[in-house]
Amino acid sequence: MKILKLFLICFLFCSIDALAYFQRHEAGQEVFSFSSTFHSPRNTATEHSNAAEQTSDPGITLLNPAALRLQDGKKNTAAIYWQTGDLAENQGLITYARALSTITVQASYGWISYGGIDGIDEYGEETGVTHEPLSQLVALSATVPLKHINVGASIKLATDKLSGEENDRTAMGLAFDWGISWIAESRLYGITIAARDFGAMIRDYVDDNDDETYAMAQVFAISGFLKPRTLPRLALYAESSFPRYAESALHLGAEYSLSQYFFIRGGFTRTWLDLSRDAKELFASNSRPGESNEARLFSLGLGYALGPLALDYAFSYLTQGIGTEHRIGVRFSF
Repeated sequence: MKILKLFLICFLFCSIDALAYFQRHEAGQEVFSFSSTFHSPRNTATEHSNAAEQTSDPGITLLNPAALRLQDGKKNTAAIYWQTGDLAENQGLITYARALSTITVQASYGWISYGGIDGIDEYGEETGVTHEPLSQLVALSATVPLKHINVGASIKLATDKLSGEENDRTAMGLAFDWGISWIAESRLYGITIAARDFGAMIRDYVDDNDDETYAMAQVFAISGFLKPRTLPRLALYAESSFPRYAESALHLGAEYSLSQYFFIRGGFTRTWLDLSRDAKELFASNSRPGESNEARLFSLGLGYALGPLALDYAFSYLTQGIGTEHRIGVRFSF
């Protein structure tokens, strides 16, 4: 319990401190922000709050490369996830993980196809050219279990093609993730510190002999989970994320096992700035602006696992009437 108390103190201190540190008017200055949208339905249903708990869902490595643990008795896991909705009509992620002695390695490939977009010139006239933008992410990860902790790391290559105009080209970025996880011997609680998308653009969008360099998202996160002894089928998750170029946010989630095979999940996301505005509104302040700093507000999901096969689904409600998202996933262990 001392570890839990220390985690809560660090969690609150970092969250409060981040409110001051990240007020630098740098929102939106990162590149390849799409790399943070590749998530499994389980991650999404818990609103990315579940990075501290080990799981056989290989999508977890994009939150915390130290959290992957293959199914007992299995040395391989393959998974495919697909997303559709108002922010992405055709987005997917394919992963394959394999145990090599005590190390687990994983390769992942993600894509976002935006469909055909009619070209428009600087005067607002149609050019007659149809563009097909495509964003891609390739990641290689490794998870190493030690005596009391797990460590993991990923290297990621992001590519982004906007158009086929003359001198335009596919931009590229290189990033590095790492994670450190500690889980109690009882496996009822644990904590994680992770870093995501620490990297930069290595080739820009225009072939003009003048490559510009911009940083990627650069996110630090501290996460924890708790399984109450009185409700062993319930897992509670919490994360506070600290992006370099966006507002720090609170992510809360839960997963409940209805049986050995069925799971229900839910999650909530809100930036700390929005929470402070909500508190002002609660106390009858009229100063709260009518905007949100997060695209998603909450998510719900279902899971089914029988032997080597697992199926997952997540539904997300987006803020300010933007719309909804749906994700499905299938994974197989062998």
